[in-house]
Amino acid sequence: MVAAAAAAAVIVPLSGAPAAAQSIALLGVALALVQGTRRYGWGPLLAFFVISYVISFAWENLSVMTGFPFGNYHYTLTPQLLHVPVIIGVAYFGIGFVSWMTANTILDRADEHLNLRTRVGRINVFALPVLAGAVMTMFDVGIDSISSTVRGAWVWEEGGGVFGVPFTNYLGWWFVTWSFFQVFALALAVRQTRRPEETAHGLPRISHLQPVLIYMMFGISSIAAFLGFTEGDTVVDTTGAAWSTPAIFEALMIFNIFSIIPVSLFAITKIARGDLNRA
Repeated sequence: MVAAAAAAAVIVPLSGAPAAAQSIALLGVALALVQGTRRYGWGPLLAFFVISYVISFAWENLSVMTGFPFGNYHYTLTPQLLHVPVIIGVAYFGIGFVSWMTANTILDRADEHLNLRTRVGRINVFALPVLAGAVMTMFDVGIDSISSTVRGAWVWEEGGGVFGVPFTNYLGWWFVTWSFFQVFALALAVRQTRRPEETAHGLPRISHLQPVLIYMMFGISSIAAFLGFTEGDTVVDTTGAAWSTPAIFEALMIFNIFSIIPVSLFAITKIARGDLNRA
């Protein structure tokens, strides 16, 4: 799966196709089915899918109808359930799993230490969702202007200062992703608090390296997308503002070089040092 994600991250953008992030997200879904079931079991993983899908779907529909929390926009992708494409919730789940596991790596397997009767557990139950939400939002900071302003997968009705995207979108992403990560963390915390004897030896061990590497491929794909970009010079958003298309791809690459990639390298360093083994 990591090899497939690496191929998608490099080959797809260089070929000029726009589907690299979608392909990597679907590989995140596949990885979740393999590793997530080993880590948490089918029941909790299904709960994570339902939580991420339902909460993201609710917030997305609310924003399309009211402008909160992301801003005013609408989707052009189909098929849709109410106002949101069906595939969007699946993408939240796939990207959410690798983002969660990356944050979990940085916090030394925090998902094993959520017992609310302990100080560490009370800190982890909030710190892990906040960091996971930030890690997942880093992905959107780089990709949203290309998907919307350039590709037209969704349309920002009032434009925005980040290449046609409003700043509220990124605040909304952190809020929405935090919200479903927080619900999942609380569900794990309740179980660990009620049954500390079952979690005394931690959750079943898996390799944290694969989800971190797949998350890293979102950043690598932006470099390939910049190198492989061959389209027009400008694109005009719904407000009539003209944006430099090469600048959008260049900014995507820079965002990711200084966010997704160093976060991934930090997580990989912790794995290499054996920090997770001592947690």
